[in-house]
Amino acid sequence: MDNSTYAPYLYTNYFPSASEILDIKNLLTEPLIRLSTLDAEIERLNSITCVLYDQRRALSEEIEAHRALMSPFRQLPLDVIREIFAHCLPAHNAVMSVQEAPLLLGRVCSAWRSITLSTPRLWSSLHIPTPIPDSLFGPASVRKMATRCEAVREWILRSGEIPLSISLYTPDLLYSLGSSPNSQEDMESFGRVSRQILPFSRRWKTVYLKAMEGSFTYFQEIVEADVPMLESLSVVNIPIINVGLQFFFIQAWKKSSGLLSAPKLRRLSLTNFGGNFLELPVRWSLLTQLKLDAEGSTLSSERPSDLRYSQVVKVLKKCPLLVSCSFRLGITRSDARIPPSSFEMSPSEYILTLPLLQHFSLGLSGRSDEVFLKFLDLPVLRHLEVKVQKSNLGYGTSENQRSVLMDFLSQNGLRLKKLFIDIWAMDQDELIRCLKSVPFVTHLHLNNFSSCSVDEQIAEGLTPSRRNPNYLCPLLEEFHCGGSECASFSEAHLLSFVLKRHASKNGGVLKRVHVIFHRNRPENIEEFFASPETVMEQGGYINFKFEGLDYRADARISVESGLGHGSTTAVDVKYALEPSTDGSLSPWEGLDGWVDVCPSPYFTLRMQACGSPF
Repeated sequence: MDNSTYAPYLYTNYFPSASEILDIKNLLTEPLIRLSTLDAEIERLNSITCVLYDQRRALSEEIEAHRALMSPFRQLPLDVIREIFAHCLPAHNAVMSVQEAPLLLGRVCSAWRSITLSTPRLWSSLHIPTPIPDSLFGPASVRKMATRCEAVREWILRSGEIPLSISLYTPDLLYSLGSSPNSQEDMESFGRVSRQILPFSRRWKTVYLKAMEGSFTYFQEIVEADVPMLESLSVVNIPIINVGLQFFFIQAWKKSSGLLSAPKLRRLSLTNFGGNFLELPVRWSLLTQLKLDAEGSTLSSERPSDLRYSQVVKVLKKCPLLVSCSFRLGITRSDARIPPSSFEMSPSEYILTLPLLQHFSLGLSGRSDEVFLKFLDLPVLRHLEVKVQKSNLGYGTSENQRSVLMDFLSQNGLRLKKLFIDIWAMDQDELIRCLKSVPFVTHLHLNNFSSCSVDEQIAEGLTPSRRNPNYLCPLLEEFHCGGSECASFSEAHLLSFVLKRHASKNGGVLKRVHVIFHRNRPENIEEFFASPETVMEQGGYINFKFEGLDYRADARISVESGLGHGSTTAVDVKYALEPSTDGSLSPWEGLDGWVDVCPSPYFTLRMQACGSPF
């Protein structure tokens, strides 16, 4: 249609006359026939193309199926495959969920399922969260419990003769006397699962038990001969609470319990036991790790402890081989009015040396006798964790806690490589003095759930600069700032801290930073971090890459030296709101480090910095 007389009018607002319209129709007759011919040819070629695509797809699938026969994985010996499968297991005890190994491995193909089911090592650990008592009533709940018990037994049978690691967990609820917490119905959930694992006690190596007091009847009947392989034991009694908010327990643990006197027991954790620990049949002199009332001290499930330091000292004197020790001290209304000089032990009785202790974790309550911690000699201490607890009942003083902490750091600060502390009871000057007392620390975790925070002054104190050549903690490799109200400095201060630490020639190599900002994630998050100054002083570059911004949205910042190699700094930033839960029991509930898999409004930023080799 190159010779069309209407070409000048195309793509204009020209209005043709009636005669011109007829002329245009006649002009289009032949082009329309040609267009129809082209459409038919295109359809014919498309049909041929579709056939060719189908043939190619079928041939490709056949080729790939044959190539799969030559897959290197198929050539691996069975023992190598089993070793690979074992490395797929989670760090915690395995859970009854198809989202993780070993169940996940068995869903890939029939061959993998066969290998998985025939490899006892994959079934040698199990975490069992038991339903809360209220969920037991009704036929559906009874059937569900029966199915779970059968699954537990079948799981353990698959482990053959391999030593077992088992955790049996009941959600940490407050039970009141009005709800009949010691009734058979309320304890049946824990009891029924317990009966599934008891026949295998001779293979227990690591056991964790958490349940309402009164639920451990079957375990207290165990004799030493029933647990010849047991090396690690944790028992958490969930306390009963009456209307007056006074915690107490239904019954004491049997003094003849063979579970506590297992001949190979080296790691022991007892929580909410009350009474005299020395009356328990524990082989204290063989323990290398001890925890007393160390659990239940998180913000969400804190339980008052009545543990006194005088009780702890008596136990520690029986444990000369301890390498790791944790305890959470408590205070009562009467304790708060007793001066140190009036306690049941004289100061000289608090003198104690633990020559092998490297890890020490304690929760301070503010009770007066905690001042005697200064008589504890720890010559090889390297890792210290201190939780400065708030008293929900109104006794205890933060002054006592701060004084005890500062005295302890003045004695042991130069030895420490790792320091984890709650800072709610400290003001800024005290926190700075605390950090000055640990010049060789490489891992620093600051945690806070109150108004005190790590502000810009502290951030600047940790940041090397010309004005601050003697900056705090110069050997720092890992820095965590967590809790609900800990980090109050800006993103700019965080970035300055990371980059200047990274470029510093005199200090340690900063490898990891984790910061929680207790504020909403800014809408212009890129502008907070992606500043125009992308060229570093040492010739390196900082590159920003932001990915999907859902509740687990990640953004990565990488800092690379001009030569393309060097150290790496990984930074995680969270803009934290309260996570949402639907109240259902997760297979992971009760595990260390467990986080609800339900979506939460956390925003995560990961910065990876590859620094200059200079």
